[in-house]
Parts: sequence; C-alpha cells; structure tokens
Amino acid sequence: MLKEWAVSLFGALLTPYLDYFDPLEVKLRSSALKFTLKEYLSLALFFTMVSFMAAMVLGSFFVTMFTERAMFSYTFSIILAFLVSGGTFAGFYSYPNIRSKSIQTGIERDLPFAVASMSASASSGTHPAEIFKMMSERNTMIGNDCKNIYRDVKMFGTDISSAMAKIANKTPSLAWSEMLWGMVSVITTGGDMYKYLSDKTKDSMQQYRRMLESYSSQINFYTEIYITLIIVGTLFFIVLSSVMSPLVGGNILLVQTFLVFFFVPMTSVGFIVLLKGLSPLS
Repeated sequence: MLKEWAVSLFGALLTPYLDYFDPLEVKLRSSALKFTLKEYLSLALFFTMVSFMAAMVLGSFFVTMFTERAMFSYTFSIILAFLVSGGTFAGFYSYPNIRSKSIQTGIERDLPFAVASMSASASSGTHPAEIFKMMSERNTMIGNDCKNIYRDVKMFGTDISSAMAKIANKTPSLAWSEMLWGMVSVITTGGDMYKYLSDKTKDSMQQYRRMLESYSSQINFYTEIYITLIIVGTLFFIVLSSVMSPLVGGNILLVQTFLVFFFVPMTSVGFIVLLKGLSPLS
C-alpha cells in the first residue's frame, strides 16, 4: 500500500532520471530486496519528505521551548530538517550496498564447505538439479540460492543452466558467481562435474586456510596494540599520576576512576566487536 502510494507521488518525477541510478539498481538486485528501482527511489523520497516535515515541526517546537527568538527557531529547524532528510535519503541509498556486502560475506564464508558437499554428491553421479535440492536444505545464503535454482527447474520448467545463470548474474559474490558459471560450462560441454567440483573444493579450502592465517595475524597485531596501549598505558598513567598528584595538586582520583571503570571496559568491548567482525567464522 505504502509502496504504491509513494510511486503514485514520485514515480512520474523519477522516470526521466532512472538512468542516473544504474549502480543503485545493480546493488538492489544483488541485495535481494524485492523492489524495482522506481519503487525503491519513490519510497526513499517519501520517507525523506516525511523526515523533513517531522524534523521541521519538532525542531521548531523544542527550540521555542528554550528560546524566545523566533528567527533562531526557524533557522535552526530548517537546518535540522535538511540534515535529517539528507541523512534519511543517504541511508536509503546506501542500505542496498550494505545488505549486498553482508550477503557476499555470508556466501563466501560458507562457500568452501558448500562446494565440498556438492563435490561429495557429484561423486556418486547425482544430477545437478538433485545436488541443488540437497544443498537447498542448508540454512545459509548459498542454501537460499540453491533453493531458488531447484524451484525454477522443478516448478517453472526452467532448464538447469538458465536457472544457475540467473543466480550467477545477481549474486554479489564473485566467487559463487564464477563457480556457477563454471558448472554451466561443464553441463553445456558435457564435462566431468565431479572433477570440476573437486578442483573447486581444493581451491576454496586453500583460500579459506589463507583467510584463517590472515585472521590469526590480525589477532596478533590487534592484541599487541590492546596490551601495549590500553592495558600497559592505563597502568602506567595510573602509577605516574599517583606519584605526580601530590606535586601538581588536583583531584586525580576522578580521572583514574574513569580510566579503570569506563575507558578500559569500553575499549575492550570495542576490540571484541572489531575482532568479531574480522572473523571468517562469524
């Protein structure tokens, strides 16, 4: 309902300018958002307009509560409205790219193990469609793609090569796309699917091991930074400030309390989040 309303308001305005948003359209396809480019941009403009009006009204209301200068209230509200609406549109514009990268990361983390499963199935001469049927039971991004391939083949009568090509064209993962195109080539030329998938398994596992080695090096690097700057640095400052405080005066206890009970815990949480984000296993 909201989508149709937004298109009716902004669709005609956007139509002449859709060609300028081709990169967004590509990210929109790879992000698995079920919107056309016109629909998504119409929703973006609708929420941008709503956020502009809401920020204008709320900004004027709250500013007038604390000041009697009407001109200052209006100026601040206009600036706030432009900032909020600009941020809203920027958020809509960047969201497909963020979602696409998240899907890409999920696919590439699961790819080595998915290829190994496909190779094991192909070793017994299983038909590619049945391989994708078994893979569709995986609760992963690749499992969802395999489910779509099998659905297109069995329900819509699409040939297996076209179904794989459809997924290969829209997936954000280059590695997964190349593998699907390789399978299409093997099917088309009548090659050995097991040999192809077996070779891909070896390559994927080698790349995964390199990824783990890189992650191990990053852990060592960030651990040294954490221990040197945060732990040792904090202890050194506490000791030094305790020795110097009788000479320079001032209440140093407040600063030490902040370091021990706020700075170190918050920094530690930040490092945990950072390492969790870098992990190829998460």
